[in-house]
Amino acid sequence: MSEPDFPHSGSRLLVVDDDRLCRTTHRLMLAKHFDVLSAASGEEALTLCDQTLPDLILLDVTMPGLDGYQTCRLLRERHPRVPIIFVTGCQTLDEHLTAFEAGGDDLIVKPVEYEILLHKIRLALQRHATAAQLQAEKDNLHSMAMQFLSSAGENGTLLNFTRAAIQCRDYGTLSEQLVAAIREFDLGCSVMIRHGGETTIRTGAGEPSPLEQAILEHASTMGRIFQLGSQCVFNYDHVSIVVRGLPEDEDKRGRIRDNLTILAETAEALCDNVAMRQKSGAHAEQLQLALGGAVASIESLRLRQQQLLLDSRLLLQEMIDGIEKAYAWLDTAPNQEQAISSTMEAAVHKVLDMLTAGNQKDAADFQSVLDALRGPGAGNDDVSLF
Repeated sequence: MSEPDFPHSGSRLLVVDDDRLCRTTHRLMLAKHFDVLSAASGEEALTLCDQTLPDLILLDVTMPGLDGYQTCRLLRERHPRVPIIFVTGCQTLDEHLTAFEAGGDDLIVKPVEYEILLHKIRLALQRHATAAQLQAEKDNLHSMAMQFLSSAGENGTLLNFTRAAIQCRDYGTLSEQLVAAIREFDLGCSVMIRHGGETTIRTGAGEPSPLEQAILEHASTMGRIFQLGSQCVFNYDHVSIVVRGLPEDEDKRGRIRDNLTILAETAEALCDNVAMRQKSGAHAEQLQLALGGAVASIESLRLRQQQLLLDSRLLLQEMIDGIEKAYAWLDTAPNQEQAISSTMEAAVHKVLDMLTAGNQKDAADFQSVLDALRGPGAGNDDVSLF
């Protein structure tokens, strides 16, 4: 019968048997295809495996000291994946079941058939290689999944910071949002924002100490990005960040450093947003004051116009009364007095009708202007710019 082809040629085998002749025989049979080591006892086998783990173990059952079953159990505790084939003179079913229960992968009965042993070794090595490949793929997929989840969480932190920070109306709130985002990466930090000749400083522990403030002021001169051990400094025109506690793993450290750079750049851009909001707020406040003054002036003008109309009515009536009192010393006839009075009253009513019509139109115009200035939904005493 021709010898099978061995894709795992050169693999290291360990033969464990107290019988020297058996060890020698196995070595002669297997040395053509494998690197063969041998041990005369279970204790020696455990020591060898701890030093250099073989690719497969051929294990006898009956040995002084640790027998094959005990040796197999201890090997499984220390090296759970190494293939173990029992090579034994035991013939009974119970003995074979005990071998499998101890952790054996396969079993061959002495005297050993060379071709069968090679076939079992080949299959055991192939199964081990396949299992190792599957485990490696599983570990790789698990690593990819964890990295994806980590990246998703980090991207969520960046997105949440942008959403929250874009609403900030002052530099203190922007600094606090930046500190909170950095804390999501399990890092300590200090943040300084420079604006209009002033500085706003926040730390992960509340108000900065004099030492932290001095470090931030010194850090702003260290260049764009400066790393020293587990600490890193990020500098921009308005924003300086000092972080502490970067992880030792280089890949994770690099990823976190990239995310921190994005946070710093985003905060830098949003400083202009805060400045525009504050400038717009100050301008809006000025407009609000001017608008309030305009409303008050127009309201006052409307009231004065109403008072002017009332005064005009009173003056015209006083004029009529005065003329009628003068009839006595004018020596006018009754029909003349009636004609004069009728003429005056007609003229007065005409003037009053013209004033009333003009006042009503002006009042409507005043009210339209006031409503436009006050804005929709505002009360009579409210003035709203937006």
